[in-house]
Amino acid sequence: MAAMEAQKALEESMMVTAPEIREAEVAMGFNACCADMAYWQIPVELGWWDDLNITITPNSPTYYYFTASADAIAWLRSGEGNVAPGWVPGLFGALETFAQDIPPIHFADIYVGYAVLVAPDSDSKTALEFMEEGMDFPEAAQAAVQQVVGDDIHIPPHSTQQAQYTNAFFAYLDEWWEAYQEDIPALDEDGNPLVLLGRDGEPLLDDDGNVQPIRITTNDWRNYANPQYVDDPTIVELSAVPGRIEYAMPYGAPTLVQMMRNGWDPLINFAMMYEHDPFSQQTAIASATVGGTGLFANREWVNENKDLAYRILSVVYRTFELLEDPDRQYTGWEIEANLINEKRQLNMEPEDIGIIWDTIDPSFTWEDQEAVWDLNLPSYHPETVFRTQIEALKAKGVLSETYNTEAGLEKFLLAQEFYYDMKGMQDRSDALFARAAELDLSDSQADLVEQAQFHYDIYNFYDAERFLEAALIG
Repeated sequence: MAAMEAQKALEESMMVTAPEIREAEVAMGFNACCADMAYWQIPVELGWWDDLNITITPNSPTYYYFTASADAIAWLRSGEGNVAPGWVPGLFGALETFAQDIPPIHFADIYVGYAVLVAPDSDSKTALEFMEEGMDFPEAAQAAVQQVVGDDIHIPPHSTQQAQYTNAFFAYLDEWWEAYQEDIPALDEDGNPLVLLGRDGEPLLDDDGNVQPIRITTNDWRNYANPQYVDDPTIVELSAVPGRIEYAMPYGAPTLVQMMRNGWDPLINFAMMYEHDPFSQQTAIASATVGGTGLFANREWVNENKDLAYRILSVVYRTFELLEDPDRQYTGWEIEANLINEKRQLNMEPEDIGIIWDTIDPSFTWEDQEAVWDLNLPSYHPETVFRTQIEALKAKGVLSETYNTEAGLEKFLLAQEFYYDMKGMQDRSDALFARAAELDLSDSQADLVEQAQFHYDIYNFYDAERFLEAALIG
């Protein structure tokens, strides 16, 4: 009897209770224009928010759908919205005003699908067609772009904030380098000029043996062609009428893919440049100016709800894992295609979403994030690329000449801080799992470790660590 009571007392002394995952509402919305926005529909339809005790508002159980990304930004600024995905470089012009109030807490992808498309009934030749006639790529690119000079390009209105991508194409014109106002410094993390590098990573030297700084100028493609500003759905409508338009540059990957499926060819695109002209000034412009989407958040809300921010970010990585998994990705593609078709009046196939993620808009999974933020690892580095884009805005007078780019970026890129927070949680959880494996756990302890494993496996390292600490430390 005494032995049984002693055993019971021992078990009670080892009894542990699970920490609470509080019920919470999160106001979230987005413009379902593109694959790198519409992926947020996946966790709603698969019920993943329930695993985190989160209810999405104000259109529970789904999101607030905006028709324009600028409306989502205004919603965040007002304090009505908590989080919303958006185009990160689009806020750089507001770094001296409101952008620091709604910084990105996550950086999701890099968009490399920029292309000038040419109509199937056009007599214009693509850069690849000129190459088939015997030209090398720089000559072919120049000939292709020359056809557009003085003509119309149908392009969405928000391209006015992202003109640098079209600039990379027009920089193949000789006159581009003859009629510019000034160079914009492209700098590394130490403030040194970025230079053209060869395949071996060593600087490419000019004919005189000198390194070649990357040259980004204040010139603008609109000095050579005429923008006709219409949104992507309208571009699709116009492109369906033979002879109605000849050149278009949609910014949304779904529009791009659908138009190419309908017979429109890239006159020139970033993929051609990276394949055939990887070490040129033009490709350097492309690489130094590309960007991607992130998850913006009201900073005041983040400061008061970091636990929710960590849980929301776990959903991003869980979603990207699904989209990378050959056995499950079709489900995600289908969910995205259905939403985009509904909201944008397109006719996307699920496989089109897969093409976008694979070739046009690659995402940064959890495993990719380390290289994104560690400048010593090969990857796309927002810190370096964004620094160049901000310097361009200073040169053009959008930001003041005295704006401190380094300090401003450090404050703005809250995504970096959140990644390292979560990486620390993962590392500490790994150590606690190893410790648990060496112990003779009570039933309640083992149950908490099992729950911690569930959260760990869905990238919710914040709660994984909490459950492990409750199990092992009390």
